[in-house]
Amino acid sequence: MVVHAVPVPASAPAGAPLVAPVDIAGAEVRLDHSRAVGAAPIWTRMPVFKTVFYTLDISSRFLLNSLIGRGTTACADRLIDGYWRRIMKSGNARLFTTGREHFIPGKPYIVMSNHGSLLDIPALMGAVPGSLRMVLKEELTRIPVWGHALVASGFIPVDRKKREKAIGQLEKAKRMLQSGLTVWISPEGTRGRDAKLAPFKRGGFHIAKDLEVPIIPAFIDGAQEILPPDQFKVRTDGDVVVRFGAPINTTGTDVPELSKTVRRAILDLSGRGDAIDAELGVSS
Repeated sequence: MVVHAVPVPASAPAGAPLVAPVDIAGAEVRLDHSRAVGAAPIWTRMPVFKTVFYTLDISSRFLLNSLIGRGTTACADRLIDGYWRRIMKSGNARLFTTGREHFIPGKPYIVMSNHGSLLDIPALMGAVPGSLRMVLKEELTRIPVWGHALVASGFIPVDRKKREKAIGQLEKAKRMLQSGLTVWISPEGTRGRDAKLAPFKRGGFHIAKDLEVPIIPAFIDGAQEILPPDQFKVRTDGDVVVRFGAPINTTGTDVPELSKTVRRAILDLSGRGDAIDAELGVSS
């Protein structure tokens, strides 16, 4: 078994947690190191600043393409493909995947995974075959430039506080899914802060049932160790593995049971099971 560990440097802050090894055995390489390991400082804020620039760049370029009638799904996909690569390369991170064979080309899916790092999104962009868009909270679309580009390129804003409005917004998602696009939803609702799988919100499962498409469970391993939540320092030279499980049918089951099934699948994909289950001991 080949295991690559993200090192904890001597310069790391006091009390910094040890980084668990990321198991890459049998995984497909989606992106290798772009430079020699150790060629840049282990702890650095530069990748975060680069990501802000890359996000503004991709948003501006898509909006400019839209103004001249070229703001297509294919255009957005090309820009997204370059975007995730630039982000991963900025921290010299490698990306691996397993289970991509579960995606049948042209068939729509909803991906649900753990969410503990801002790096999860570019990792999923690089791991999911074909076009990937995301259901996001409507507030994000109010951010200048970026928010407009998100909506124009097919990302799906949902007002989680107003179900009637959300139903109307999901009509866009249904049309896009019919074209074979994949949608990511975070069932935790927000990023976790303690490397555990937080209790799930029910909203995403209602969406999945409304859209009537299978859910593909996924576990993202290594992203939170490279870029922890609420931090601007990044560990360079790390590994991220995105593991996909078999599709889960969303019809013929109720939301609580569907939530339990998806949760168990994500925990199984983690390889750490109950050790990272924050829901254990919490009454329903």
